[in-house]
Amino acid sequence: MFDYRREEEFKRIDLLVNVARLYYEHGYNQQMISQKLGLSRPYISKLLTQARAEGIVTIQINDRTQTETALERELRQRFSLRRVIVLPRSLDQTPLSKVGVACGRYINSIISNGDVVGVSWGHTMFACAQNAIKRDDITDISVVQVCGGISCIERNIYASEIPRLWATALSGTPYIMPLPAILDSIAIKDAVINDHSIKGVLDVAQRANIILFTLGSGFGANNALVQAGYLEETELEQLNKAGAVGDICSHIIDEDGKLLSPELDARTISLPLDVLKQKDYRIAVAIGESKVRSICGALNGGYPNVLITDEDTAIAVLRRLDERGKQL
Repeated sequence: MFDYRREEEFKRIDLLVNVARLYYEHGYNQQMISQKLGLSRPYISKLLTQARAEGIVTIQINDRTQTETALERELRQRFSLRRVIVLPRSLDQTPLSKVGVACGRYINSIISNGDVVGVSWGHTMFACAQNAIKRDDITDISVVQVCGGISCIERNIYASEIPRLWATALSGTPYIMPLPAILDSIAIKDAVINDHSIKGVLDVAQRANIILFTLGSGFGANNALVQAGYLEETELEQLNKAGAVGDICSHIIDEDGKLLSPELDARTISLPLDVLKQKDYRIAVAIGESKVRSICGALNGGYPNVLITDEDTAIAVLRRLDERGKQL
């Protein structure tokens, strides 16, 4: 007797194999496959996901950049990091674009269905977002801003553009936090974060399993929080006297990684540092002499478990760590 169920299963598998071959072997994109087979693009995406889930497609990534340099190995072992990527000196790319490309590639290597990616803001983060690799084979991705932004300084810090760029590249949903980094009082903060729409964004940020952030530079005139006027003159003096070296998602730290000024932090709109430290991937991207001490503080505090930087910065960080170790 003819087995209709078996025949239907053969047809289903044949379709999965056909779609997978067109996509992975012949270089068709999903729209081209949709037109060729007369099926909707969302259905093609679903079939590709099924093909991977059922083992019809297996992917092996041979990353030739995985071989560690001595610099990468020293930093990784010294701070028990998951991964360190140190970009060599280059004349054909700016340092910022180099780390942006490296970050885009690294996110591409770890992203998977259902991930929630939390992002901070700034020029470095914008360079990373601009180099996000397009993925239309993954589903249910969320990209959320994890800290309030800044609107009252001359330079753009791209707070809303960054999650949108990542979400577009990863075929996901962006969540924007339309709030200042630091509010005037705890009472105002409590009222704001209990607003229904804001609470929804903060809940998504809490669920993030990948956090991508940069590090603010020392508390001088170039620090974005200082430029925004969030800090009174007396607060700035106190922070500098206490040894402030920069910030992580607007949380101000010293070179040991200790959180400074709990009073100020209580008014800060950001994913708490103790929550950040629980995440699977905590990716710090930072370059430049002005970031060396804040990178040291972040590493000493155990906040990142992945570091992306360039050669000059990595050398300066290790030199600073050694010098400070001798002083202590």
